[in-house]
Amino acid sequence: MHAVKVIFVLSLTLAVAFGRRRPPGAPKPLDGNDLAKAKNILTTTLTKLAAGDGPKYEVVNVKTATTQLVAGSLYKFEVELSNGSENKECTVKIWDRPWLQEKGEGTNIKIKCKDEAEIDTTW
Repeated sequence: MHAVKVIFVLSLTLAVAFGRRRPPGAPKPLDGNDLAKAKNILTTTLTKLAAGDGPKYEVVNVKTATTQLVAGSLYKFEVELSNGSENKECTVKIWDRPWLQEKGEGTNIKIKCKDEAEIDTTW
């Protein structure tokens, strides 16, 4: 009976101690310098998309931004974008895998705006 109590208390202590941490590989909310770097990546990627045959979007407002390590870096933004004539609420995902740049597969961008088809481009 004493062993069961010890195990229960130990389990409870571990749950409290580790419950506040993000699990490995979980998305990390960005702020400060990390957010500034992510915004720069977003702007640069949208510019490169527009230079090709993709739409021309400008960032009006970044509502949230996260990063996640998944065989590279996956950035996810909840943003307001402008196409010049109207503003749209969109989710932008940028998957950066620099070691695949030579193959033309280093960057993937997905843009999903309300009531529109998803844009999915890789270069």
